[in-house]
Amino acid sequence: MYRPTGPANLPHDVWTLIAGRTAAQSVRDLCSLRMLCTAARNVGDEDFVYRCANIPIWDQRWWSVSLMHQPGRNFLARCRQSGHLEVLFRSAVSDLFLGGCRFAGTETMHVVAAQGHSAAQYTVAMMLMLRDDAKSKNKGLQIFRGLEAAGVLTNCKLVFCGVVQGTWRHLRRLPRLDAENQVCSSHACPSRGNMGAIYRHQRYGREWDVNDDDGGAAHIPCVHCRADYELILFVHLFD
Repeated sequence: MYRPTGPANLPHDVWTLIAGRTAAQSVRDLCSLRMLCTAARNVGDEDFVYRCANIPIWDQRWWSVSLMHQPGRNFLARCRQSGHLEVLFRSAVSDLFLGGCRFAGTETMHVVAAQGHSAAQYTVAMMLMLRDDAKSKNKGLQIFRGLEAAGVLTNCKLVFCGVVQGTWRHLRRLPRLDAENQVCSSHACPSRGNMGAIYRHQRYGREWDVNDDDGGAAHIPCVHCRADYELILFVHLFD
């Protein structure tokens, strides 16, 4: 007579798949699943499951420093240890711009960007183009062009803005944007040097917002000038 397999007898890889998909839907549901049986509890503590956890990076309740949220911080620390990309991105932004270790933040940001995290790629592109040397600018411009072609720039800015806007202003270490940081260096370019005026018109003239897909300098044919515009916007995301 056929008897259905009990949950405790499911193969380990099946439990891993179930736990991973549950974590991707809800951390609360993952906690409930882990109370089901010993097999579920054990598999729920694996790195793969923590990497799948659905953590809205813009929800500041997750990142509270209150002692009441210590269990949540412990959970985030475990996610970071497992290689959770959103948590690593948040940690890298904190190290780069919010009083942490800049070197560690740069290293982490590059690691996350290399794994295809578009907001990390956007941050790396902006930081490279803010440098003075041509090699870094060209590398950042290549990354920027890829993000622009993929149509993900607006979402990248929203994710980045969601991290920095919820932090204490006095802790921010703002990136600097000077005339020397200008990407476009062609004296024959008709739009060179005008991106600041376009930004001010878009922001204060018609109240353009980062959510506007059709705003900014998208109509400018020079990709170097469009990069200059995005650098201005990147710096003002900290406002």
